[in-house]
Amino acid sequence: MKASINLFVLCGIFFMIMAVIYGFVTHFDEMVGFPALLLVGVMSIMIGVYLWLTDRRVGRQPQDTETAEISDADADYGFFSPWSWWPIVCAAAGAVSFYGIAMGWWIFPFGAVLGIIALVGISYEHDRGGFAH
Repeated sequence: MKASINLFVLCGIFFMIMAVIYGFVTHFDEMVGFPALLLVGVMSIMIGVYLWLTDRRVGRQPQDTETAEISDADADYGFFSPWSWWPIVCAAAGAVSFYGIAMGWWIFPFGAVLGIIALVGISYEHDRGGFAH
């Protein structure tokens, strides 16, 4: 968790510095860029502070130890299907759907139908075929 804390805080500081530089370059006339960069920095620091407070409350985690093994973690993370093509179909459905929203609403239903098919496929991939249980 220490690496995540450092990453979010450093990214937040970077975005806030870039926001100020961007503001001076645009003479603070641009109404979106400066506030957006500033808010990204503030939100990144908020996540870093939340992780820091959680780290203080929970204590040292296995991911903070250089010699930790996967089995040192407490929770069961489930299982991973490395042979599955359904995540790629889900990503394609999301891409087509968002492309449809941006470019033309007539494209969106194709992405939505593909998304439903992908969701059903990824949900039931372990209930049929060679990997059924």
